[in-house]
Amino acid sequence: MAASVPEELDRETMIRAFRIMYLARCLDDREVLLKRQNKIFFQISGAGHEAIQAAAGLVLHPGHDWVLPYYRDRALMLSLGMTAEDMLLQAVGAARDPSSGGRQMPSHWSSPALRVITGSSPTGTQFLHAVGCAQGKRLQNVPEDEITLVASGEGATSEGEFWEAMNIACIEKLSALFLVEDNGYAISVPVEKQTAGGNIARLLEGFPSLLRIEVDGTNFIDSYRAMKHAADYCRGNHGPALVHAAVTRPYSHSLSDDERSYKPRLEREAEAARDPIKTFPELLIQQGFLDRQSLERITRQIDDEVAEITLRVLREPPPSPDSIYTFLYSDKIDPQSDAFDVQPQYRGGPRTMIDSINQTLAEEMRRDERIVVFGEDVADCSREQYLEEVKGKGGVFKATAGLQREFGSARCFNSPIAEASIIGRAVGLAARGLKPVPEIQFFDYIWPAMMQLRDEVAN
Repeated sequence: MAASVPEELDRETMIRAFRIMYLARCLDDREVLLKRQNKIFFQISGAGHEAIQAAAGLVLHPGHDWVLPYYRDRALMLSLGMTAEDMLLQAVGAARDPSSGGRQMPSHWSSPALRVITGSSPTGTQFLHAVGCAQGKRLQNVPEDEITLVASGEGATSEGEFWEAMNIACIEKLSALFLVEDNGYAISVPVEKQTAGGNIARLLEGFPSLLRIEVDGTNFIDSYRAMKHAADYCRGNHGPALVHAAVTRPYSHSLSDDERSYKPRLEREAEAARDPIKTFPELLIQQGFLDRQSLERITRQIDDEVAEITLRVLREPPPSPDSIYTFLYSDKIDPQSDAFDVQPQYRGGPRTMIDSINQTLAEEMRRDERIVVFGEDVADCSREQYLEEVKGKGGVFKATAGLQREFGSARCFNSPIAEASIIGRAVGLAARGLKPVPEIQFFDYIWPAMMQLRDEVAN
């Protein structure tokens, strides 16, 4: 255990952290029970991750910072303001589920008020949304200390989207905080078979402007120090940060998995000894924040609260079948309405389709400052100091010629040759209210972006 406690972690904050951690575990245990009773359809646990998540929540500013969590981030979401009832409503698939109206899988968190961007089931897609969101900060009149946090397990760092996101974050020096919660396994695949050298932080040593921190993610005090250091670095606009937190996974990957088939008894016992739900209460007692009687009173209160909420949400109705159309179409514009039944008004001389696209983009960018155009070779010249002496590229087909010159490099810029990152970054930009126009250079280049298009944009 850490020898000392930071001054800002006073008694009230330490007890709050324990409440969040214990509530997260209690909800996991309740959902496991409900799944075994066939009262919910799926359960995936955040057990063993609670300390680093509670610490992360304490250094974030809910409703100010942007958060892209992953499915184990139960304690993080509780610390940001989501309630036990919110989570159990999602678990039972109730119409009142605030994350998705009972349509998403459990543990797929979402909250516009808390600036929590929903995720989908594919692992790692959220990394690109996060860098788009972080870049959007520069295009809007927002406080300089705003940051974007994206979380993941260590397994998803093998996805190409992770490396594309890290590349962009470092090129642009974005205020993006990457939290990798490493429990040593991607379902049954151990980390040394997932990541070269078994340590994602070390693989990133050559990335410029990237602050890398490794921490015992089961130790709340050390986790808080690590997350605060990383958050302060990002808030100071020094560049991105990565916190690699070593955590445990005391339960199987999900209730569809049995870890005893690949994880030996001694390893499971060693993990149990580091369980933050066991070690953190002992620290609270040692440091004089709580006595055992007060600790038992808190846990009993939380147990009773979760039991009462469970009985209530089990009576909640599911979403009605016709609600599948909610948010599918715009409730403001109907392209089939009479407003669109107008005759074309021709003006000017004949022009090519490319010229028309270029003119349309320029007109819309003048009309709406939220529009951003980016992709491979779309800028006139990335090295702005040469704009006065070169003709400019403006796209391989010239569809974006002159846009950088007129609207600046913040609104028309080149991207790396990484199609998933082009579409994924556009998702993050759009999530915070911007109007991105991403270009994929050739149709045959579209396929690396298909998961972002099919599983993210289309959903």
